[in-house]
Amino acid sequence: MGHLLNWLASTWPCQHPYQIVALLLPIVIPLAIFQILPLLVMIERRGAAFIQDRVGPNRAALHIGLKSIKSVSGIFDGRSGGVRIRAFGIPYTMTDLIKLVFKENFVPPFVFKSFFWLAPAIPVMTGLLTPALIPWFGPIPYADTSYASGFGWLHGTIITSSMGLLLLFAFSSLTVYGIVFGSWSSNSKYSLLGGMRASAMMISYEVSMGLSVLGMLLIVGSFSLTDIVAWQERNTWGVVVQPIGFLLFLVSMFAECNRNPFDVAEGESELIAGFHTEFAGMKFMMFMTGEYLHVIAASALITVLYFGGYSPLPFGNMDTLFFKEYLGAFAAVILAVLSVLFLSASALVNGRRRHYATLEATDREMRMKEYGIYTAAFGGLGVVLALLAVASAVFLYPHPIGMMNDGLRDIPLYSGPINFLTALLQSLIILGKTLFFACIFVWVRWTLPRFRYDQIMALGWKVMLNIALVNLLLTAIVVKLIKSLS
Repeated sequence: MGHLLNWLASTWPCQHPYQIVALLLPIVIPLAIFQILPLLVMIERRGAAFIQDRVGPNRAALHIGLKSIKSVSGIFDGRSGGVRIRAFGIPYTMTDLIKLVFKENFVPPFVFKSFFWLAPAIPVMTGLLTPALIPWFGPIPYADTSYASGFGWLHGTIITSSMGLLLLFAFSSLTVYGIVFGSWSSNSKYSLLGGMRASAMMISYEVSMGLSVLGMLLIVGSFSLTDIVAWQERNTWGVVVQPIGFLLFLVSMFAECNRNPFDVAEGESELIAGFHTEFAGMKFMMFMTGEYLHVIAASALITVLYFGGYSPLPFGNMDTLFFKEYLGAFAAVILAVLSVLFLSASALVNGRRRHYATLEATDREMRMKEYGIYTAAFGGLGVVLALLAVASAVFLYPHPIGMMNDGLRDIPLYSGPINFLTALLQSLIILGKTLFFACIFVWVRWTLPRFRYDQIMALGWKVMLNIALVNLLLTAIVVKLIKSLS
């Protein structure tokens, strides 16, 4: 450890911060993914309540005791001597965590214990490995005399491979082993039926999923996810050239994540809880964590394959170099969009506050104080983001600090802060698109009823497989014609 710290201290002022950032990415990216999980659970609960026309999570709250400044008007709850923060349902996630962590770790006496303990860890492990192959920002060139070429590349992936898409499918297919191990080791007929259903559904829909992606691979000519995003930057988003492939892939992702209307592996109306019937406490929480991690990974993969990844617009020649050249304009637009979102949230909460003022509810005063905090917080953050957007448009004009040649073209080199800001904004773009598709997952789950098992099999083998084959054939013909004419 001492030698590592000495190396970091001696090399930090030089070009090696990029290498240190590459070492930190395996820590930063999983931590960022875990921060999205509570937000996704909150979106799930609020979305379900909205679609089902019910109140939703609105009781659990954080009571922060501040008796010494209890007299501040309009903010603090006078009865409890503090602030009540419900945070739109996020405290429910915290209470679920506390409940499941401290719940009795019961293991039924009739299970096969080794596989019973191993099963919940597999979905979490694969859910964390899958985002490691996603390019979260574009490759960043930097000067480095330790390389023979005189420069190096900082890639936006933890695992950089020319076969990234194949590796990603290989990792994601391991998820079903957690379900199979859990169902078989439970030694229960309901769990075993759920595991068998999950296995059959995975085989059925992975065929259609693979064939739907082959269209993009024929067009791009590479299995690298970074190359796929780069092609979309230079030309257009994948959904424009492969709309049928996108729809097939989207449906396949619903099936792969065991989400409605494909959640027959845990259909409570037929199988109690399916493959996780015998699991409780932390083991059950790990299964649920794995499900939400796969929703995030599936949403990110849809974004990368069909919606340009970190590419901001579906037009040609919008690569990372163009993004850096007009970084001020792109930063201003992104910050302005975020500002509008926060100001809109502030206006909605304030409207709710005014509506509640007309009611004769027993908690009217507390609600109005709480809504006042949200209105001020969202509004203040929106104003700050708007000011940053104006400042970016006016003052942010990056200039190259040097040039390098990779054998094909001259590539400008930019300073560390400009590279960091570019990576941050591109990560925000891909995260925004990922959250959008995660909301689509929530919307579909609470809108469509569960399909029967025979309907799911018929859809996979009789409908989607045939459409995927026809789409692949037509794509191959068009690609061959274009290459022969060019």
